[in-house]
Amino acid sequence: MDWNKIKAKATSMYKESSKAIKQYTPENFSKEKKFINSLVISLVLMTMADKKAEEEEITTSMDLINEIDEIKELDMVQEAIELYELHLDTLLNSIDNTTKWTITVAKLLSEIGKVKPYPEYPPMIENLLEYIAASDGNICDLEKEMQEKILRALK
Repeated sequence: MDWNKIKAKATSMYKESSKAIKQYTPENFSKEKKFINSLVISLVLMTMADKKAEEEEITTSMDLINEIDEIKELDMVQEAIELYELHLDTLLNSIDNTTKWTITVAKLLSEIGKVKPYPEYPPMIENLLEYIAASDGNICDLEKEMQEKILRALK
């Protein structure tokens, strides 16, 4: 028996099972899923801060979703993209109704706050906010205001 091969196989199986468990764990049990949800919502809010879905911001958000290790490790890229689309559609449908817009943004901001107990995640989200805001070459006052709201939700 080659103990190194057995040990390597056991380590590999453990990593795969751990990934599967995290992937299928309900959000309220998985800090990784809370992070992904908060991150995607932050991206959507920054995309829509000026109430316009600009191509550069959407493309940058999609690129980030495809590049972030926590999303890739859980094989949740497709789910994260679908979540982004869902929230983007919701915000787009509430642009013309100030009350609905305010309530929708407030709900999304409260979802972002679910990563507060995990100190490793808020700084990661914070670093991405400015990146998204600046992706169209212009950071307007509405984007700065949304960035501040997101930062308050993270603290």
